Amino acid sequence: MSAADAGAGGPRYGSTPTGVQYGPLVADDAMRCAELETILFAGDGPWSAVAFVSEISSRHNTCFAARLNGELVGYAVLAGLGPVGDRDFEVHTIGVDPQWQGLGIGRMLLRRMLDVADREGAPVVLDVRTDNVPARTLYEAHGFEIVGVRPRYYRPSMADAYLMTRPARPAASAGPGAGAGRDPGAGPVPGARENRGEVGGS
Repeated sequence: MSAADAGAGGPRYGSTPTGVQYGPLVADDAMRCAELETILFAGDGPWSAVAFVSEISSRHNTCFAARLNGELVGYAVLAGLGPVGDRDFEVHTIGVDPQWQGLGIGRMLLRRMLDVADREGAPVVLDVRTDNVPARTLYEAHGFEIVGVRPRYYRPSMADAYLMTRPARPAASAGPGAGAGRDPGAGPVPGARENRGEVGGS
């Protein structure tokens, strides 16, 4: 369901949620994340709460949460690969509650992940379903380019994935919204589901 389809209690398309707070994702969020997974990624092996606890507890990962009125409405996981100072980063997942998609929450979570990479001047990679045009548009707006195709990458759907990469940016360019590029608009980004076929699910 997009923001436009939300019920009377949800947002209207084109509105902006007020009071969204961004911070760390914690182990206590795992059950809520798993609940959203079953909605967002039902056909692509949704992560379990146990998988989220593993991701959150990994010292190689940076995990973000978006909360509205105290409720988790979005989450993101970024993995650092390699030693500090010579790392690549990989977007493992971005998810936003369907009632709050299309309002920029996913975009803000992505920017926070890119800020982490930009502080180290490091590249970022991700995978996205080839049929997920809204997500691909978001990533292209933030400097990602398609560099390959992974046939039948997602399970159990067997959907293909694009491998996308964002080249390293000079560390000095990091800051709020660094590398944000053009604003892709308020279109919903359902299923920003990266690198999950080989990390705790799809």
